[in-house]
Amino acid sequence: MKSIAVFVMRGRSAAVLIAAPTAVLFWLFPPLLIVSGAVVALVTLRRGAAEGALLAVLAGLGAGALAGLVLGLGAMWPMLSVVLACWIPLWALASLLRATVSLSVTLRAAALLGLLGVGGFYLVLGDPAVWWSQTLDGLRQGLTTLPSGERATLEQLLDLLRSWAPLLPGQVVSAALLFVLAGLLLGRWWQALLFNPGGFRPEFHQLRLGRPLALLALALFGAAVLSGWPALSNLVLVLGTLYSVQGIAVAHALVFKLRLSPAWLLLLYLFLVPLLSQLVMALGIADAWADFRTRARPRPGKP
Repeated sequence: MKSIAVFVMRGRSAAVLIAAPTAVLFWLFPPLLIVSGAVVALVTLRRGAAEGALLAVLAGLGAGALAGLVLGLGAMWPMLSVVLACWIPLWALASLLRATVSLSVTLRAAALLGLLGVGGFYLVLGDPAVWWSQTLDGLRQGLTTLPSGERATLEQLLDLLRSWAPLLPGQVVSAALLFVLAGLLLGRWWQALLFNPGGFRPEFHQLRLGRPLALLALALFGAAVLSGWPALSNLVLVLGTLYSVQGIAVAHALVFKLRLSPAWLLLLYLFLVPLLSQLVMALGIADAWADFRTRARPRPGKP
């Protein structure tokens, strides 16, 4: 990974050569979008907001053109849409991080962007459940020419998607936010790797979103449960993503401070999505009051 960061720092053309193709290859392997975003973050953090914006424009145009050549002209706009949705907020957050030198402040700003993103969904689409249902009905009409077996399977899939419709804004924004934050953190790690070796670990370990945001998350969760209003649930999904990141930071800090085997972190990531995501989110919220990282003490007998 360090070799990629070194190559990116050679100049603008080198950065575009990494960011544009990895963005296009996102369609085959989604995590590569994180790498492309990390290039934008690294350049913004190191060389400033103007250079980062110029890189995003050039790499975005390159990614759109490359997608058009490889996947057809119809892929150009979807490619640009993905790039705009991820790179613009990532560039803004990287610019803020460069100015404040605070991951905590930057992630609080990310929380605000996420909440505004959910609000934007409702402003543009109205009721997402109604919009999604109309979209699915149009897709269902196109299934009439398929064999009965395939049609039944696809109709079951459409019914499943319909059940998710009320939470569409929170799911989409949370997924985009996760890619943005992963790209930002990877870019920050690259920056430390090249210019401040060992500097990223204490910065990430001390990540704290604060009690006010934790109280807001709990209040929204309680209101969502009592009212059953999907809009509140969508806001909770966004804040839950942020506190999952803090929960991961707490886990990393505890493993390091207690001098545990890194295998514990490997297990955490292996089981994060299927089993542990809600526990990690709860750990992040609880840390706002329990402050596990300060209370933890190295085990006796450990050097």
